[in-house]
Amino acid sequence: METIGKRIKSLRKAKKLTQKDLGKLLGLSDVSVLKWENETNTPKLENMHELALALDTTVEYLMYGKASEESSVIDFRPVSRLLPVLTHVQAGNWTSVQSISKFDINQWLPAPPSAGKNSFYMIVKGTSNAPYFNDGDYICIDPDVPIDCVQTGEMVVVQHEGDATFKALVKEDNRMYLQALNKNYQPNIIFLKEDSIYKGKYVGKFETGRKFL
Repeated sequence: METIGKRIKSLRKAKKLTQKDLGKLLGLSDVSVLKWENETNTPKLENMHELALALDTTVEYLMYGKASEESSVIDFRPVSRLLPVLTHVQAGNWTSVQSISKFDINQWLPAPPSAGKNSFYMIVKGTSNAPYFNDGDYICIDPDVPIDCVQTGEMVVVQHEGDATFKALVKEDNRMYLQALNKNYQPNIIFLKEDSIYKGKYVGKFETGRKFL
């Protein structure tokens, strides 16, 4: 008889993920994945949504072995690589993937198609860019995109006053400044200083499972 554990194991192997890889995607240990697969434990409801997302399936399929009408085809494409989730302080000090040994990384997420080799994720803090980007969103930043290639209105991360800030870049009259997308947020405009350091361009977002009730 097919069980939740067997379905998780089958989908994980189809995606060419190890138990450790899947654990990293979910922010959990490989032991948690092992216990799910050998039926020692069952995933909690809050884990089921992210688990389904990581395995390109549905919660319904994981639980009952049935695909929903909206998603009857399961995508078995392998996750090509994982990117680190950095704190705002870490993002301000990030240079390239070669420096990863200097950081304490607790979470990894799948790279979006447009992400470069040195890209990383950050977690949005606050409501300065709401409703387009909300508190807790995972945003992917590519530090290899030159600032000269960034157009007005595109989102960037800049190290400003010791912290990494995420705002829209505006180029105007031979000067550049950052602007919050939330018009009610103050300060809405941040003028760049000599010690401001461009850290990269926004290239994608990781969508986690959401609760609707």
